[in-house]
Amino acid sequence: MNALGTFPVLTQLELETPRTAADMLAWVDLAHARFNTKELRAAARAGKYFADELIHEARPMALLAHRYFGASAQVTIRHVIGNQNYDGIVEDKRQHPGSIRYLEVTTTLKTYHDSLRMELLSKDGHVAAYGPVTAVGPRHNRVSVKAEGVAREHRAIRDDHLALVCEAVARKAGKCYQPDTALIVAVDDSVPFSTSEDQAALDGLATGTLVPMLQGTNFSLLAIEGSNWLHKVYSIPRPRDGLPR
Repeated sequence: MNALGTFPVLTQLELETPRTAADMLAWVDLAHARFNTKELRAAARAGKYFADELIHEARPMALLAHRYFGASAQVTIRHVIGNQNYDGIVEDKRQHPGSIRYLEVTTTLKTYHDSLRMELLSKDGHVAAYGPVTAVGPRHNRVSVKAEGVAREHRAIRDDHLALVCEAVARKAGKCYQPDTALIVAVDDSVPFSTSEDQAALDGLATGTLVPMLQGTNFSLLAIEGSNWLHKVYSIPRPRDGLPR
């Protein structure tokens, strides 16, 4: 039993159970729904009970499984917790299997300022979605944390998130991964990438900067996944293949 007097909300064993592309997204959302009390939601925001792994790793992989692999029952994803250089292993038993064998996930959804917002949300029950967030004192001995709600232009919000995507991919581009790995970038498509202009800007960043950045690495696919509708995939050509057309 855990500190809240209930059985574990989520275990590593359950997270790492292989699931088909047909089942994984529904399972993730049902597991997330278990955080159904004020105490458990606060614990999830603090990253307890494998909530971070569920939200920031399993769900982006599940979105890719549902969209890219067509929710196929013949494709199995196994989430792997730990410090290895992948977050998931793909077993593709379709008649014509794809080349993706490993999944690596990164997110733009958990910056330092986001963590401060979640801290304030847990404390006060509400928080401004945008605007500056300031904190005094370290997390274990916090003096104060404040978030000022201010109106911002949509383009400025989008530009901030484009920069976060670029930074997230750049961090991964400098490390070594398994051959045939898909890099999944989880993004917020509720506001920053919610319009056709946003999609065009994201496409421009991906084709002009991110794909060239990943050339020469073991990544063979870049996938940008949002929880609502956004699903963008870009093949990473091998050096001998030349630049994408």
